[in-house]
Amino acid sequence: MPVFQITGPDGKQYRVSGENAEGAFSALQQHLGSNLNAEPVEPSPAAAPASPPDKYQQAAVLERDALKAKGIDTNAGVARRAIQGATFNLADEALAGLSTPLEMVKRGTFDPREGYRYAKAREDLILDDARKSTGTVGTVAELGGGLLSGTGLARAGVTAGRMLAPEAGILARSGASALDAGLMGAVAGAGEGNSLDERAGNAAFGGLLGAGIGGAAPGAIGAGKAALSPITSNIAARVNPQSYATRQVARAIMESGRAPQQIAQDVGGAAAAGQGMFTVADAIGNPGQRMLSTVARSPGQARTDLVNLLEGRQAGQGRRITNALAEGFDSPQTADQTETALTRARDAAANAEYGAVRNDASPVDITNVIGNIDATLGPRTAFGTNITNDTAEGALASVRSRLTDGRSNLTDFNAVQRVRGDLSDAVEAARRAGQGNRARLLGGALRELDAALEASSPGFRQANANFAQASRNIDAVGQGRNAAVRGRTEDTIPAYQQLTPEGQAAFRSGYVDPLISQAQGAAFGVNKARPLINDAFQTEAAAMAPGNPLMQQRIAREQTMFETRNHALGGSRTADNLNDDAAMGIDPGFLVSLGMGDVRGIARGLLSAGKNALTGNTPEVRAEVGRLLTMRGSNVTQQQLQGVLDEAVRRVQARQIAGMLLGRGAAGALADAPSALGNR
Repeated sequence: MPVFQITGPDGKQYRVSGENAEGAFSALQQHLGSNLNAEPVEPSPAAAPASPPDKYQQAAVLERDALKAKGIDTNAGVARRAIQGATFNLADEALAGLSTPLEMVKRGTFDPREGYRYAKAREDLILDDARKSTGTVGTVAELGGGLLSGTGLARAGVTAGRMLAPEAGILARSGASALDAGLMGAVAGAGEGNSLDERAGNAAFGGLLGAGIGGAAPGAIGAGKAALSPITSNIAARVNPQSYATRQVARAIMESGRAPQQIAQDVGGAAAAGQGMFTVADAIGNPGQRMLSTVARSPGQARTDLVNLLEGRQAGQGRRITNALAEGFDSPQTADQTETALTRARDAAANAEYGAVRNDASPVDITNVIGNIDATLGPRTAFGTNITNDTAEGALASVRSRLTDGRSNLTDFNAVQRVRGDLSDAVEAARRAGQGNRARLLGGALRELDAALEASSPGFRQANANFAQASRNIDAVGQGRNAAVRGRTEDTIPAYQQLTPEGQAAFRSGYVDPLISQAQGAAFGVNKARPLINDAFQTEAAAMAPGNPLMQQRIAREQTMFETRNHALGGSRTADNLNDDAAMGIDPGFLVSLGMGDVRGIARGLLSAGKNALTGNTPEVRAEVGRLLTMRGSNVTQQQLQGVLDEAVRRVQARQIAGMLLGRGAAGALADAPSALGNR
């Protein structure tokens, strides 16, 4: 008759003989007080006291022993542990739920809770046996299952990491990792145990443990990468400098927060606007400019090429600014050229118009003109005194003498018109010379003379109005020039808006002329775009310049290109000198340390001499970084450029995603660790 080892209600182990497991258990219950069919087996002194099994657990043991007695292998092995890890300790619950209906039939109960308890006890026993029999291999399998599930969840997007920006900092990444690991730890803890209290306690323990370890993981990984960076960087730079340089440029792109498509569009747009020297480093911004500085401050052909490019580009800044201003304000001619052209056009039109009105003119009545002049000259005109006239009186007296001799007046239209032309020139000359009083008095006589001519000829009024408007257009050139030099926005814009279209064009020519002169005359190295980066110019240009949007874009690019040059070539020359010294030969201090046997000094000298190589900053890498950062629309198409940048960013993102997946996978393994190691 077979013998079964049974744990009694008192916690002791008994060997009971019987026809089957159920019979042996029934015999133990009936005759526990008797020693006829049972011998107590004392537990090992080193073993911890165990809680007595309940009826569900005991039934599971009896069922297992019965199967073993029939020669059936009940060991689930490594696969069972891997499934348990992959489901974060929920496989036993799932399997028990599936077999609950069978247990209900088997136990003769209609209560699904009762059937589930029997099924759960059997699955717990199977898992315990698997953990005892598989050892380290099974533990690795269970942890590996958790790792695969954690990785799979992250790959499917079930992770807090998907909410992080590519350039997220260590705190954000640590928080996301803590959240993921904490949730997985809590789920795995809740899957371990039978009572609600057990599951709640294990869930709290697993969640806290997972959050703590997960939160520390990014920092620990970062520290490990930093420690290994000199080695890995050196290897990567030596094996494939192009790939290493591409990753560095991609890092700068990601730090800038700009998409490769935006950078490619900026470079292509600059080339289309006549600024084909605008580079990738300019479009990236500060991260690209800083990286370009590394190339410019280390010896080698890459530095020479970069310096030549940046200096040559700066040399043409004045010409590009001049073109941008001239095209933006639609003023291809200088202010003097514009003024001369307007004057010639006015005079030609006046000759034609005034000539046309002479034929139908009647005699001119200049009585009011003489009266206006006499009102200024006073009694001297009538009584012929010898008191000398001042300049204004002399000019008026000259005009009066050409109109009358005191006995008769000039009435011929053509003759009066010629006097009017001379008087107009005298008024303009006085105004230009700053002789305000003289211009005012002569202007009064001119207005009276115009009125007399207009009364004599119907067409003269329009011809005169046209001449006056043409003169005001000419004056607008000077107004614009003065506004650019010492005007205020509050005055400049209204003055411009009150002009006719022809006058506005003349105003723009005068306004932009001193700005162009300033850009052309500035010394090499001076930022010609800086005087145009202010609120006043931008406001006035928005109101006056027809091509303002494109002009402002071109000026902004010139400012960016100057900043790139300043970042790369400006500042202290100490780093340049140190790198040049290192390239020339051995540090004398290193020779002294070598002669004295100073181990620390020798090590420090060797590290200093090889620091660029150790960090991957090799000449080949610098040359490739310089080539990528100085790609521009004049030597590459927008499609090619975007392809290069997209590929660079994809490589870095793939590495980041791989690191994130590995971290979440490790979090999944850690979530299973307490159960897999038997420490829950």
